[in-house]
Amino acid sequence: MSRRTQHNIPIIILSDDDDDEDEGDSLMSHNDSSVLIVENERNEADNVISKHIEELDEDLAITYSQTATVLPHARYDCTLAFCRAEKDISGPLQNNAKHCDQCFCYICDKLASTCESWTTPGVCHCNAHKHSVYWKALRDKRLMGYLHELNFTFDPLDMDADLRRAEASLHTFSGSLARKYATFLLGFENSSHQKKCRCICHRNDNNTLQSQAIGCKGCHKHHFKILEYDYTVVSQHIKMFLNEAKKENPKASVVMLLGAIKLFVTHTVPGVPFVFVFFYKLSVCLSFRFMTKVWTLLVDFDFSSTFIKQLDFFFQRLPLPPTCTLPKSLSVLPWDDPLLSSVMKGQNITGERQVKGRKLQVLYEPLSVIQARVCKLQKQNKYRELARYLKVVRSTNNPTLQRMRDLVPLYLCKVGDYSGAVHSMFSPILGVSCPASRFTPPQFRAYLRIFASGQAPDIAQEECDPGNGHMIIPDPLLSTKWTPIEGSNSFKKMEVLKFALRVLDCNGTVFADAETWVYLLGIVSSSFITPDGLVVGAFYPEPDVTFQEVTRDTASVILKELTLTSRIQIPKSFENDYPDQARLLLATQALVLRIFHSQLSPILNVIISFRFNHWALRWFFNSLLGKPEVLHYILCCLLQELSHEQYQLVQGKWTETEHSLVASFLCLYFVESRVMLDTYTYPINSLLATWNELYCPWQLSLRLQLESNVARLTQEKHRILQQMQRQVK
Repeated sequence: MSRRTQHNIPIIILSDDDDDEDEGDSLMSHNDSSVLIVENERNEADNVISKHIEELDEDLAITYSQTATVLPHARYDCTLAFCRAEKDISGPLQNNAKHCDQCFCYICDKLASTCESWTTPGVCHCNAHKHSVYWKALRDKRLMGYLHELNFTFDPLDMDADLRRAEASLHTFSGSLARKYATFLLGFENSSHQKKCRCICHRNDNNTLQSQAIGCKGCHKHHFKILEYDYTVVSQHIKMFLNEAKKENPKASVVMLLGAIKLFVTHTVPGVPFVFVFFYKLSVCLSFRFMTKVWTLLVDFDFSSTFIKQLDFFFQRLPLPPTCTLPKSLSVLPWDDPLLSSVMKGQNITGERQVKGRKLQVLYEPLSVIQARVCKLQKQNKYRELARYLKVVRSTNNPTLQRMRDLVPLYLCKVGDYSGAVHSMFSPILGVSCPASRFTPPQFRAYLRIFASGQAPDIAQEECDPGNGHMIIPDPLLSTKWTPIEGSNSFKKMEVLKFALRVLDCNGTVFADAETWVYLLGIVSSSFITPDGLVVGAFYPEPDVTFQEVTRDTASVILKELTLTSRIQIPKSFENDYPDQARLLLATQALVLRIFHSQLSPILNVIISFRFNHWALRWFFNSLLGKPEVLHYILCCLLQELSHEQYQLVQGKWTETEHSLVASFLCLYFVESRVMLDTYTYPINSLLATWNELYCPWQLSLRLQLESNVARLTQEKHRILQQMQRQVK
């Protein structure tokens, strides 16, 4: 309560006497006020704070006093008398028109002194108060502005700067869009598509006769305009607004996007059916572009559950066409949703859970929502959670979703879980064939590099296609930037080889690619891989002949079982004596089976891949002896490639090692008695016809090797050598 001291200083008294009826009565008169004013009768010059302590009675001591400040308040909360009515807009009631300097208009939300409708008959804002249904609805409409007209259901008290910005932008956009749409509906004439008049006087194409037929009554029946409609200007204007919305804060942006959809989704085109079909497709495409951004915002930012429900309520009431494939609701689960969070944590591996008895909840989300979650988890480097999510989430069958799921092994590799990655490669996901069966050769080689080097490609962020609004997912396995995997070493070499052989068994595209076999042989016979992906080869000592023969038989058994059962079992004794050589021979035997299956081209790089281990190349040749026709086509292909301009340029960069290796392989054809060669048949006749040791150093190396093994040559092969020697002379 308020009292005054003997010096007439206003004070606020805090009494401990709760039963004082007189004081209680004086306080009750202010119960309905939002501000309690303590009057000050002194001049402002005398407004000095009293700091001394003065005793008024034994229970009260004044320790501090200050003049009260009147805060801004609604007119109905002012100490000035106010008369309430449910709805009276004819004029000010009693003293309602009066106001203090801090009174605000309840409708306009600004000082009463600046309200243009304070006492205007028919509106009369001075009578407004919060206890009236009419005045409250009017205030809500005024505060929400154009958002109220669009039927957004936000609480007016929640109208912050973002919502006000969205309201202003949508209001401006609605006006400009309406003008452009009205122009579109007018159409335009295309003189080249006008129909000819069917009147008798106009059937003649002579312009002179037609000009004389002015006033023909038949023209009124048969002459009519053919209008065409071009929605390009309107769609461009809509796209400009989309770009503007993307620049705003997330809250303002999502409201702008949803509001814009309501403004253009009801557009239509008059008349022509085929034009309507084109227009409908364009409208649906624009809606998807806007909704893709909406879903991305809802996933990326932690909006309140109340705000999301208000947006969903608005979206469900959009007048979408009946055949539109957009979902019926926003369908965006919060990150803390019980089902979603349990999947992310690895506690749920099916994406299903029982809710309220027998009701089954399934983790199902629109494709755009899945893309947005993938993008966010990638930014957060939560690759294990991302893999768990993609394994179980369901959506409409779409190649884009399948491509995202096929990257699950890569995400597991990024966290060093190589075994889990290999397991996921050969495990069908939700009834679809295993990802390994869809690898492209570059993707397969990328995984080989990951397992062998302990490095992984950096994952670039998804981009939006400006044409249709869908997300563009670049293939991360084709990235040129690779970084080491933290806390992980490279895979064991035998495990890398087993993985490769399993992929080659189930993937026909990879199996047929020659470059894949070259890279595999390089990985198997490598000492290490540089950070930029260069495979550095290793020299392995040649094992004894017995080991080579036993390894050939064992490798054949292993690969046969793989073909029959899709499983690969390596005996423990396989790597006992020569582990590096055993792996190389196993890969080489797989190459032999590949060549037996169908022709492999180009073959030159395959031969070069044995540059560090010539003995393995001889082993490869001996494995092919069982099929002379295969040896013959390899010889033909090899000599064709060596004479081709493309490979002649490559030969200019060869060292003596590569020239000698090619010559050694060709020499095997001459020293092996079971291989038949003829001077007058292809490809030997072609070889002799183009013999030039100056430009082809491998030919010089071949002649020298044949001369050193002349005792092993048959008579026909000796004549071939003599022909070579004559070419030199």
